[in-house]
Amino acid sequence: MKKLLSSLSRNIRLLTKKTPQRKYLVIIGALVIALFALAYSYQEVKLFNDFLVEKLDEKLGPHKVTKRNDCFHIPSGAERPVFVNREDEIKATDLVWTEEFNKLPVAAKKLIRKQVPQGIEDYDINVAFFDLNNDGVDEVFVNNRSMGGSGGQGFLILENQKGKWKQIALFTGSFIMINRWVPEGYDGYHVIVYWFRGGAADTDQVVMAYKNHEYKDYSVTPVPLNVLYSNDFQKMILDLNWMCWDSWN
Repeated sequence: MKKLLSSLSRNIRLLTKKTPQRKYLVIIGALVIALFALAYSYQEVKLFNDFLVEKLDEKLGPHKVTKRNDCFHIPSGAERPVFVNREDEIKATDLVWTEEFNKLPVAAKKLIRKQVPQGIEDYDINVAFFDLNNDGVDEVFVNNRSMGGSGGQGFLILENQKGKWKQIALFTGSFIMINRWVPEGYDGYHVIVYWFRGGAADTDQVVMAYKNHEYKDYSVTPVPLNVLYSNDFQKMILDLNWMCWDSWN
């Protein structure tokens, strides 16, 4: 026992000294830790992907990928949403979406058609109205299946600026609008937050605020894996993208 303790003591003293052996042991230890972390992340991703499939099956039945994806037709809120309290949030699916593209001014329709291919019928272009800056004049929100993809749903926002229509936002990823905060130096329009998936587990949270007559990215924050694959976050994403598994997965 004394010999064993003596040997352990010598080895510990060697590790505390700055020797080539210590350098290699530190490198090997770091690699082992990294491998364990990757293995844990992989298992976490697999578990929560299984969770998503289960939730999709609960709502839509067993999932089958089809050529025509009806989930690209955005659900519509029952009535026009309004902010009442500072903490209120309004989701994309809370807006009242209609097929009133043909009722828009010609100039607005031309801007929309720059982003929507000519092969898309007018009645497939979803339009909603919401006053983003509380001036009594609505901005126009546009959604169509051709504007989205694996990164999420696609949206376009138009504003009438002194009699001329202008595109003020174009982004991929379903969104919420918030009422409680506007960044310093930006105009008093409601802030828009959306989540864009770049691929695999690469997902960003983007905060947009209005400045110089259009929405600009105020911040872009990668969503950490432990948040991305948490139950609450995935439920929110599936809800915001109206369970559109084909496009999100």
